[in-house]
Amino acid sequence: MAFVLGVDAGGTKTLAALADEGGDVRGLGLGGAANYQGCGVLGAEQQLGRALAAAAAAAGADLGGLASAAYGVSGADRPKDFGVIRAILERLTPCPRLRLENDTLVALRAGTPDGVGIALIAGTGANAIGRNARGETCQVGGLGRWSGDHGSAGQLGEAALVAAFMGQDGRGPPTALGARICQALGLERLEDVIEFGFYDMERGPLDTGALAPLLFSAAHMGDAVARDVLRQAGREVARAVKVLLARLFPGGQEVSVVFGGSVFQRGADPTLIDAVAAETRAVRPATRFVRLEDEPVLGALQFAFEDAGWEVTPEVTARLRRSLAEALALTREARP
Repeated sequence: MAFVLGVDAGGTKTLAALADEGGDVRGLGLGGAANYQGCGVLGAEQQLGRALAAAAAAAGADLGGLASAAYGVSGADRPKDFGVIRAILERLTPCPRLRLENDTLVALRAGTPDGVGIALIAGTGANAIGRNARGETCQVGGLGRWSGDHGSAGQLGEAALVAAFMGQDGRGPPTALGARICQALGLERLEDVIEFGFYDMERGPLDTGALAPLLFSAAHMGDAVARDVLRQAGREVARAVKVLLARLFPGGQEVSVVFGGSVFQRGADPTLIDAVAAETRAVRPATRFVRLEDEPVLGALQFAFEDAGWEVTPEVTARLRRSLAEALALTREARP
């Protein structure tokens, strides 16, 4: 039986899926962070290999006989990155039809009928990439704080911490964020957060991304400061969207914007997404927004089908979506 491979490799987890020509996902494998910019080349290769081995074992497949393989990998930003990552992938899957995309474009393919539009990723990191019908691609940011990225878990958590300090000392309006952060981190006072990684103390480095859910929760409960933090991030994300619209879609046609990643897909309050939409529609009213409901690896599988010469009909897509959800449910049940 011929298989195609789709992989979504991010800054926190890697998900690999093997599917047959009928659209049935036969094997699924999980791995950890595979962005080599954060975990190194060896770490990325290990986590990708772990996910691939698990998917192949579940499907009873030989990765040496794939019809095609499509990867969406976080950290595939610059030409140098593509060279480094492709070398890893060729070692793991020596396939004649091997596609490498930034993981943002995999989300775009999963959320649109044809892979045309703009995708926004917000999870461990953040990125904004668009691709038009001519195949022209443009990326805005995507390299972290230095490139002005907003919306990632880390950026939002850090902004929540700043707002909490300002609310406590009077530079900003009062907010429940300080109390929520103290409770989550086991602190008596907010100032004690300095113990996380600033000095040689027992506490490890602070993962600001872990504070992002507190921000969404506070916003959902009506905290005005939390909502302002999310709105500000949304306005910054919309700046990237407007640049991509101007460069890739200069007319007034409808363009799909897909929200992917854990922050956009699982945030408990809509303020962030609503702010992106409102700011964008102020200049491009026809913009269509899609909050991705599937795992982005669906887009990698669709790319792999196309590269293998297999038709991606609506029926095949529906089957991929359904069988992927079933395989994910079984995988979660099996995890300790």
